[in-house]
Amino acid sequence: MRAAQALYEGVNIPGEGPVGLITYMRTDSTHLSGEAIEMARTYIGKTFGDTYLPEKPNFFSSSNKAAQEAHEAIRPTDAMRHPDKVAKSLSSDQARLYRLIWERFVACQMTPAQWDSTTFLIEGGTDPKTPCVFKASGRRLAFDGHYRVSGVPMGGEDIVLPDLEEGQGMRPFHFDPQQKFTSPPPRYTEASLIKMLESEGIGRPSTYASIISVIQDRKYVEQLERRFYATDLGEVVTDKLIEAFPNLLDVSYTREMETELDKIEEDHLDWIQMLQDFYGPFKESLAKAEEELQHAKAEIQPAPEQYRCQKCNSTLVYRFGKNGRFLSCSTYPDCDYACPCDREGKPRPAEFVNIKCPKTGRPMIKKTGRFGPFVTTILEDGESNDVGIILNIDKKGHVTAPSQPPLETDLPCPTCEAPLNLRDGVRGPWLGCSRFPKCRGRGKWAELEPAKKEALEKQLEAHKKEHPIPIIETMDGMPLTDKNGKPVKNAPTVDQLLLDDDPREVMPDSSGLSAELESVA
Repeated sequence: MRAAQALYEGVNIPGEGPVGLITYMRTDSTHLSGEAIEMARTYIGKTFGDTYLPEKPNFFSSSNKAAQEAHEAIRPTDAMRHPDKVAKSLSSDQARLYRLIWERFVACQMTPAQWDSTTFLIEGGTDPKTPCVFKASGRRLAFDGHYRVSGVPMGGEDIVLPDLEEGQGMRPFHFDPQQKFTSPPPRYTEASLIKMLESEGIGRPSTYASIISVIQDRKYVEQLERRFYATDLGEVVTDKLIEAFPNLLDVSYTREMETELDKIEEDHLDWIQMLQDFYGPFKESLAKAEEELQHAKAEIQPAPEQYRCQKCNSTLVYRFGKNGRFLSCSTYPDCDYACPCDREGKPRPAEFVNIKCPKTGRPMIKKTGRFGPFVTTILEDGESNDVGIILNIDKKGHVTAPSQPPLETDLPCPTCEAPLNLRDGVRGPWLGCSRFPKCRGRGKWAELEPAKKEALEKQLEAHKKEHPIPIIETMDGMPLTDKNGKPVKNAPTVDQLLLDDDPREVMPDSSGLSAELESVA
């Protein structure tokens, strides 16, 4: 839509100045003005000849009953501006979009293509009384017509057959028997989803791009191999909305609402009555949902019996959290075992990474928590969480070193009287409440006495030397972060450091490294 907007507003063409290349683009109309049709027919006759020009103009009607046809169809402002002539003045997206619009506009006023359909019946078999008859169908392009501009489609199941004569001898050279079953409908791509939205009367051409963007930005769907798959969040949101507002979530709701609005505009129906008819039931459904609708995190689904808790051997259940569905012990809160699961609901095994723990020297493991993925130390049986360390992963997938602990001072917080912490920031030292984020009080460093500032700065320097930022490395010593805790240039991501095997299987003890471990890493 941004590319279309630029083509509509005008592009600087050498020798002509700013020129609008297309007509208004926020329309799904198929109507063409008489002037536009005559312009297209004149260009076709001069360029391709009379054989490509039909006797009468071609007219098209929209398949969408709710189409907004106040505007003309999207078309080039001048058919004489061939895409090749203006391509140098356009960006890549603009050039491709203009070519598509120009070709469709010109092709729609050309004669249809003509195909020769051919079917061969090939008789074979060893028994002349019961011959085997094979059928081969195909076609050939006799006259290209509008394909002269839009291009001959290469897809489809029709094949081009060779020249054969009746009675010609043939011999088989290969048999490929296939058994076919009824397949489920294919998953939506961006194109097929827009086609479905158009057929159902949902949205407009100007909103399709926004719809596709929103459902992905909100993590309702994800694209795998260019096809949409509903996420756990998308499924639970859809189920809850359908449960609470079945009428609003009906596919035909948008189409029916727009029909009523059109009647108000055209037939002057009572718009107040329409709002009352909508808001009355909606208010009741909203109040009912607020009282009775169960939160998604309270929903529990039993998992297959073969999935057992690794702590108490109890059965597992599916729960829903901030990062989607996961497996949890059915005896929670007595047992706090939890495990991530994949799209099919299978337990997702631990993901070992080639990162050395700066505290223990052991390899680390990738996990997912309430705030997203992170890397933590592999703990042995009986060890507390204080033995290891947790490393965050930035938005680009790189591991980051833990920040230095703040220096607690004797200065009181102006908001809650708790001690203030002193940190070293980009603009120098600054004071913040030690109870953050419960308290967001800030101290005024600039207003401190010079002697107090000097004393605190000396304490901060000593504190920084006592608690240096560790440099995170791989098991073979390659640095991943710098002295400031930031990822080094060209550092591999955490996903690129994943290991195929459990490194503990080759470790001679829980603390040391070995040549075997380095080879696995």
